[in-house]
Amino acid sequence: MHKIESGRPPWFKCFCGGHPLFAAALVAAASVAMADLHLTWGVCTAAVLGAVGTVFVGWRPGLAWLLCGWISIGSFVWRDQSRATAERELIAAPGGWMQADVLKDAQEKGPYWTAPARLSGGGKMGATVLWQGRGDPPVAGSVVTAHGNFGPLPEARNPGEFDRAAWLRKQGIAAVFHAEWDDTLETGRWAALGARIRHGFRDRVTAGLPQDSQEANVIRAVVIGEPPPDADALIAAFRNSGTLHVFSVSGLHVAMVGSIGWLLLSWAGVPRRQAVLFLLPLMFGYSWITGNSAPAVRSAWMAAVFLGAFVFRRRPDLLNALGAVLLGAMLWDGQLLFQAGVQLSYGVVAAIAVGSALTSRAFAAMAAPEPYLPNQLMTRWQAFCLKQRRNLAQSLGVSLAAALGSAPLTAFHFGLVTPISLLANLVLVPLVFLLLCIALAAVALSPIAPLSRTVNRLNGLVANASVSSARLFAAVPGGHFRVGRPVPPMLLVYDLPHGAGAACFTGGSDGAVLIDCGDRQSFKRSVMPSLRQLGIEPDAVVLSHPDGGHLGGGAPVWEAFPIQQALVPVALAHSPAFQSWIHEGPNAGVRIRQAMPSDSLGFPDGAKLEILHAPEPRAVNGIADERVAVFKLHWRGWKFLLTSDAGMGTEKKLLDAGIDLSADVIISGRHRTDLTLCDAFLNAVHPQVIIASNASFPAEEKLAPTQVAYWTSRGIQVLDQGVTGGVSARVGADGELRIVGFLSASPVTLTPHSQKSGP
Repeated sequence: MHKIESGRPPWFKCFCGGHPLFAAALVAAASVAMADLHLTWGVCTAAVLGAVGTVFVGWRPGLAWLLCGWISIGSFVWRDQSRATAERELIAAPGGWMQADVLKDAQEKGPYWTAPARLSGGGKMGATVLWQGRGDPPVAGSVVTAHGNFGPLPEARNPGEFDRAAWLRKQGIAAVFHAEWDDTLETGRWAALGARIRHGFRDRVTAGLPQDSQEANVIRAVVIGEPPPDADALIAAFRNSGTLHVFSVSGLHVAMVGSIGWLLLSWAGVPRRQAVLFLLPLMFGYSWITGNSAPAVRSAWMAAVFLGAFVFRRRPDLLNALGAVLLGAMLWDGQLLFQAGVQLSYGVVAAIAVGSALTSRAFAAMAAPEPYLPNQLMTRWQAFCLKQRRNLAQSLGVSLAAALGSAPLTAFHFGLVTPISLLANLVLVPLVFLLLCIALAAVALSPIAPLSRTVNRLNGLVANASVSSARLFAAVPGGHFRVGRPVPPMLLVYDLPHGAGAACFTGGSDGAVLIDCGDRQSFKRSVMPSLRQLGIEPDAVVLSHPDGGHLGGGAPVWEAFPIQQALVPVALAHSPAFQSWIHEGPNAGVRIRQAMPSDSLGFPDGAKLEILHAPEPRAVNGIADERVAVFKLHWRGWKFLLTSDAGMGTEKKLLDAGIDLSADVIISGRHRTDLTLCDAFLNAVHPQVIIASNASFPAEEKLAPTQVAYWTSRGIQVLDQGVTGGVSARVGADGELRIVGFLSASPVTLTPHSQKSGP
């Protein structure tokens, strides 16, 4: 008679015993996650899970879990404290000559470049900084020397904006080093050789194609992970179809390269154990040549653990391979756990390993053979069809498991759910596999230039087919949708660098309107990500004046959002971005309407935008800040005067016109050469609040403290955006207007006029 062990779940013991590395990795990850909230919670989590392991699995696994949890916490805390100490010391340190080793190839941004670098002289040795330099961009392995100053990491300043400072801290970066003039570079022989190999590979995969074409952009994105510039519409197709992972180098691509190598070696008759010795250098080499992105490196190590089982004549286990890499990551640097890419890659692999057997049952009928027809009696066509049905059923099962595993994480991190990805991946993954095969073939044939170029042109057709497929699936109704808390009606005024201006009025589910868009860079880095994170999709744009700092670059705006109409202040201007709105906008389906004095525009939530002033349309040679349209927004009994960058000249025209300028709130920018908000103008408006932009650079965009003090002395509450960051205004159910800065501790509350006049 067998002894029955009551209360001990045998499935738990069997699972942990069959996948010990995965179980230990989960304990380490849970301990680090809790330690991020509080050190005591992390220590207690490791102790509790270790006790659970001792009771239900055995004392050896329990002790191993405990040690893995505590060592991971120790490494996590030590690294975090070291980085925090370096951050404090570097920001407080005086400027001077600094030397550092560049860790990754620099990214060019006009005459400037940025790259992570580890200080090796002149500062805190070993600290990692984000180096911002000028001159020739360095490659990984170069030594850079320059005179400059340390600055803080760029914090988010607007609601919904990507918190780049938090992201950089998770990368171990402590501060930003601003070089004051061109840097001195020393590139060693091996670093230069590596750069030549990487750049040569990049050139060869698109040789024969126009370098700025869609085909070349897609091939570079898929094969080497280089994001295409100014191609948000292209990226959106892959994002909305749930296939963005195929549009950049990820673990999937490393696995595909390994599969390509496996097929070639199998055809050559190389035994499996010997083939592994070729495959691992191939996958690690591909990871290196594409920039050693974190997903590619993780996938290469996971493949090394998984395929290594063949070399040592062991049964490979996907969960154990995943656990080994995850455990190593937690023991080395627990900060990796908080990166969205890490969570998605590990989560999807775990979902496939655990759930594909279950999800495949949903498609079991597709894989079932014909009833009462033995395999021996099948024709070749019937056998072929059965094989293809089984392959399709298996692919659908894996795709469903991956979709279910990734859905909670993509909804949490990006507010997006893409059920269409279940079908889209069945088409896009084979296309990307074919694209990779052809690209590698083109590189192999590069000594025969004409043949290599012909192969690349063939690959261009595959790239276009991939884009068309992604757009087709992205356009399926209900194929993707956003989730999150509904956004209440509000007016959001962005705080952007260099005096750029942008605001958005949203009526919640009733639509939204952009009022200026910032410049091209601030739109892409701040405005667009913020609106997407908040779940706001504007369909109209109001432009105050033809200044490049307010136009969003033109095309990037209507490529990012479904813009149907735009109100422009003038018909002609020299600004290329403004000309893009006038000439290219209609071709993209944007109806252009010119602002006229005394005209008005209906806004969501019953609001109305009144045009108080439109600039002289024929003054083409005047500066942009002298061609500002001034608007008044009427919303739920409150009035907002939007003066943008208007100066005293425009204010005098408004006063001479004798129109009603009264408003509760003024939203003001800075005129580059003139004063703003003169006394006579303030007397006519009689505002309770001024929301004023304030950029530290250039000097003419900076708000003088004396100006703020004067406005305050008049009894006006001032929200200085240099202090408050982005500002949002909402009207409560009681009719009160609440204005709050993103970086402020408390809101400004205005009482409705009807309550003020009451007894």
